[in-house]
Amino acid sequence: MAGESRTLARFVAELEFNKLPSDVIDRAKLCILDLLASAVPGSRAEAVNMMFNVAIHPGGRPEATVIAKGVKAPCLMAALVNGAMSHAVEMDDVHRGSIVHPAAPIIPAALAVAEKEGADGKTLITAVVAGYDIAIRLGECVGQSHYRFWHATGTCGTFGAAAAASKVLGLDEERTLDALGNAGDQASGLWQFLKDGAMSKLLHTGKAAFDGVLAALLAREGFTGAKAIIEGEAGFCKATSRDYDLSKLTSGLGEEFKIAEVSLKPYASCRFTHAPIDAILALRGKYGIEPEHVKKVEVRTHNQAVRIAGNPRPRTPYEAKFSIHYCLAIALMKGKVGLGEFTHELLEDGRVRGLMERVEVAVDPDIDAQFPTKWPALVRVLMDDGTTYEELVEYPRGDPENPMTFADVKAKFLDLAGGILEEGTVEAVAKLVGRLEELGDVGELMELLM
Repeated sequence: MAGESRTLARFVAELEFNKLPSDVIDRAKLCILDLLASAVPGSRAEAVNMMFNVAIHPGGRPEATVIAKGVKAPCLMAALVNGAMSHAVEMDDVHRGSIVHPAAPIIPAALAVAEKEGADGKTLITAVVAGYDIAIRLGECVGQSHYRFWHATGTCGTFGAAAAASKVLGLDEERTLDALGNAGDQASGLWQFLKDGAMSKLLHTGKAAFDGVLAALLAREGFTGAKAIIEGEAGFCKATSRDYDLSKLTSGLGEEFKIAEVSLKPYASCRFTHAPIDAILALRGKYGIEPEHVKKVEVRTHNQAVRIAGNPRPRTPYEAKFSIHYCLAIALMKGKVGLGEFTHELLEDGRVRGLMERVEVAVDPDIDAQFPTKWPALVRVLMDDGTTYEELVEYPRGDPENPMTFADVKAKFLDLAGGILEEGTVEAVAKLVGRLEELGDVGELMELLM
């Protein structure tokens, strides 16, 4: 009987575009456009500029486009910088059960290799679907004990990026298995950065994309990797998880595509803030709540939301993205939580700070028991006249149960990329992604994204 690593490698190697359901193809295109909506504004982030300055040098082989930077670079370096920028504004997709942000490491890896190899749109779509399946299944497998210390997007995302790159390269089962082995030896990403607001989270996605591409390119050359990197006695699961479940790697494999389960993000903050944001915006809309009359806001949610996004006094706009307190204060003040709501000026605004002090965030045992299958939040607003309003959000906007459409994602892309890409280019990119399966060379799409 084949081990789990080999079974996944075989799945990736044998996956064909013409075997994908039409809704899975549509979902892949949606995820690609959504990723680009995050990458373009992310290209302007300070941390991304630092990585660009280090990684991109004049004279390098121009194999792949560095998004919205006006240059081409070796595909490894393009994957690195594009992977980082895709996560910079915290608007890339996420999968609930695995707690993995699959797009940021996987799609930049697939795009870079596809452009380098002159691959077509069908190949890109197939590679993205394969990469999502591997990263998400592995995240579900290693579970919450892994997530306590390891950022699963960086660790599991490396495997997903390697799978996607392997698919673009057309590697067979044995070479794909080598690529997964090579990926596992590089997979990393720790949560310590949250303690002092470091920039390292972007390194997680950038390096996952880079390492996945490197793993696949090495495998194509015949560079061998561990054959049981996932399930082995000294492999990924035993090293990084106390409660891993190998059955989650292969249950429904090839029949249930994980890309259909991802959630998209309408707000520019950690996904754990989104259910509370939806709730407070709903109450604000229903009852015309005026912030100055709010006595207290009580948020009841799951433990991971409190652990990751329970920062009551963020010091920087980036830290504010991981603060339910800030996100709810700004939602009450502005009625929206977009990129423009995360600034030093707003963070230092006395009214915002005052509202933040009135937000209380705590774990609700009943809600916590639903995690990670669901990421709900209950928000209760107490007014100064004694009135109380309450809203429970089980599925925030963007979840598969409360979906964003292609038109929604196109609007998101137009909003976030407008003013960065050249006039007319934004609409052209959206149209091209909409018919991606007809594209003969992914380079045509990437030329628009220069």
